Amino acid sequence: MHNYPRYAVYFAPNPGSRWWNFACHWLGRDPVSGRNLVQPPVCGYAAESLFELTAAPRRYGFHATLKAPFVLAPGVGAAELDRAAAAFAARQQALTLGTLAPQYMGSYLALRPLREPSGLEALARACVEYFDPLRAPPDAADLQRRRSAGLTSRQEALLERWGYPYVMEEYRFHMTLTGELSNSEADRLGAGLSPTLDHLNQEPLPLDAIYIFEQAAAGLPFMLTGRYGFDGAVTRYPDGKPGGRLLYVVGPSGAGKDSLLRYARERLDGQRRVVFAHRYITRAADAGGENHVALSEAEFAARIESAAFAMHWRSHGHSYGIGVEIESWLEQGLDVVVSGSREYLAQARLRYPEISMIWIEAAQHALRSRLAERGREDSPAMEARLLRAARFPPCADAIVIRNDGTLEQAGERLLEVLSVAPGDS
Repeated sequence: MHNYPRYAVYFAPNPGSRWWNFACHWLGRDPVSGRNLVQPPVCGYAAESLFELTAAPRRYGFHATLKAPFVLAPGVGAAELDRAAAAFAARQQALTLGTLAPQYMGSYLALRPLREPSGLEALARACVEYFDPLRAPPDAADLQRRRSAGLTSRQEALLERWGYPYVMEEYRFHMTLTGELSNSEADRLGAGLSPTLDHLNQEPLPLDAIYIFEQAAAGLPFMLTGRYGFDGAVTRYPDGKPGGRLLYVVGPSGAGKDSLLRYARERLDGQRRVVFAHRYITRAADAGGENHVALSEAEFAARIESAAFAMHWRSHGHSYGIGVEIESWLEQGLDVVVSGSREYLAQARLRYPEISMIWIEAAQHALRSRLAERGREDSPAMEARLLRAARFPPCADAIVIRNDGTLEQAGERLLEVLSVAPGDS
């Protein structure tokens, strides 16, 4: 019997949602594109320590198991699994998971609903039973690996019947956050995640689809191949060469975003597959600040009409655009750095669900000092900018870079973020 590919039926957040972006950055990998992502700093953990701590769940992708990984039975192909998943999903009712909180599961940290919604246990049971005819029996090595964890007699019986010991009454819905860690480490990480989860829980996570993940060969990570909505909608994610990352850099006026981007551009020039998108602005070329392409209002409107912009917005009396050329750069596998707008972020996410957020921020006194130094606005206008900065706190899945100290300190952190390439491990 062939041991690969293996397939699993999981629940996961909808790609492009806040929960999805948080999860991908937390584990450091996007299971749609296969790209590695920069993980957020948390609880004083060094980047290397967090990367190691999340290595096990990173291989699978952020998920809750509904049907554990299995090999297809002889004579069953991926197309049959795809049809079965679509048929099963179309008969299910959507649930809302409610508030999710970290819980120590004896050796690792996971997210679980504080109150399990009605219907969740029945859905998990139905999933195990429905897909079982499509799986091949586990081989001896897989059985031994499962048994090495120390199973109860009931779990042993479930393993024999369903190929996995933690099903039916032994099932507990959870989304794994870490590999093995101590109880005290779990408490520390859980406390560090609390502000982010408070923000994410304001938008309840719906369980309105199942997902098929595939592991193509031994040692390879699982990849998301299809989303099967309970409303009948099916989204399939094709295989292919991973594209580049879209890195969307934002920050309030005075945070030093332009200076940091200039710092990074000068040091990455010709060294990595990173390109910095010019902005097209209805502002004179010699007005100071960034090196942009100046357009008249009429020229800007004409470019909108001809679909020459991938993104465009209006702010502080000017129009800003990012050229559609960034899409061909992404397809070539280039990482594209965009100087964006916080107000435009929601629209940017709709067009580019896998966008990576980089949030430049600085203390209020530093913003005030820098705005006064550049001298572009009078005092009322400067105060308006400071008030606007306070209205846009960093979003939960953003990589935050503090620029209160020297340009070199923040610049090196930005270089670190930009230097994570697709396929790095």
